[in-house]
Amino acid sequence: MSELRVHTQLNSRYQVFDASGELPFSLVFGLCRRSPADTDPRPVLLDIAGSILDVPYALAHGLLTIYEYNPKFSEHVVGLDLTYLNEITTVKGNYLSLPSPVNRTRLWRDAFTVYHSPIDVNSPLTSVLEEGKRYRIKMTGADLGIRRWAYSSRHELADEDHPPTHDSKSVKIVSSKPSAGNATFTVVKCLPWPPIVKTTISLRKSSPSLAHTTIDTDSEPSRDKALEISVINTGHDSVTVQTWGKQRFLVPWGPFQPDPDADDSRVRIIASESGMASLQVINSATGDVVRGNDDRVKCFLTDSHIDSRPKLENLVVLRPGDPLVRRLDTRALLDGLADGQYFIRLRSRGCRWWDGEIGEEDCEDGRVPERLRNGFVPPLMLESHNEVRVYISDGQLHESDSGVVLGISENRTLG
Repeated sequence: MSELRVHTQLNSRYQVFDASGELPFSLVFGLCRRSPADTDPRPVLLDIAGSILDVPYALAHGLLTIYEYNPKFSEHVVGLDLTYLNEITTVKGNYLSLPSPVNRTRLWRDAFTVYHSPIDVNSPLTSVLEEGKRYRIKMTGADLGIRRWAYSSRHELADEDHPPTHDSKSVKIVSSKPSAGNATFTVVKCLPWPPIVKTTISLRKSSPSLAHTTIDTDSEPSRDKALEISVINTGHDSVTVQTWGKQRFLVPWGPFQPDPDADDSRVRIIASESGMASLQVINSATGDVVRGNDDRVKCFLTDSHIDSRPKLENLVVLRPGDPLVRRLDTRALLDGLADGQYFIRLRSRGCRWWDGEIGEEDCEDGRVPERLRNGFVPPLMLESHNEVRVYISDGQLHESDSGVVLGISENRTLG
């Protein structure tokens, strides 16, 4: 065998390159051994120095090619010559292990090893990127640029004076499909960021309507409890937040698709109607998620004629320092659970947001106008660093008197 073929998929982590550096940018590679001729059961360990995974070096030495979209003809791209950046050196000491396809039980598409190659905004490479322009990075050919590799279960290869156990020079690692994927992105000077919001959850005595926040200190155990979610905008200005429907904001991507739950369109916890889809119940004894473990919808059959603009009724305003409180009946969440201790946890969800307060006068036909939906916007994250510990005994609910730790949601952590 003169070649070891590896399926290699390329993508960009985000649709934008933030020149300010506040949103870290990287290229995402997915690699998978799936050739019928690859019958060795041992993992392959790659030294990625000087390979396509070493992106600045790969672009400067022709393993990857960057194209600039022609502003007059958006479907046309022009290759950029970066060979003058040959002073870029390799990044040594990084290795990547690829499992064998032998005895693999998962589908090959689910068996990719994912590698993120960050691009520093201060690197010589970024000097060729211009604000407002769109670029595409692709593999130039089948050569992955892997100089050293071995069949090994170790975490690193031998030193230079101790050659690896396999002759890397006699067998070359190549991409089985060089055209698979590309990293497309637009360069922006900076991004608008949402304010920091503090989200907490707690258990309160239910009122008949669950419509107000009066706290009853009666500690009599009962299933008649409300889960109270409080969201406080810690910024200086009001923001309008979308609580339901197709959300349009920047999401992190893997080799093929967005990260799990990144583009979930289900109702958010701050919606005026039930936001139970944002909650999980965990059995503290086993760690199993017993409620709220349903998979997100992985695809949508949509009609191009359906108006997907957010409805005014699905917007809420978060004013500085003014808590937005939602109370949810816990009976639907906890009924039917066996006796034991559980944690109620809020799942992290992103929301589309706008500066200021969007009212009826700003909308068109009761919906957010299309001009306000455009643009690259990081999501406002609804996530809580505390959880509620509850006990169920003989069908009755008891709240724990400990185990609550409060935290602040930092919206700039996107992954």
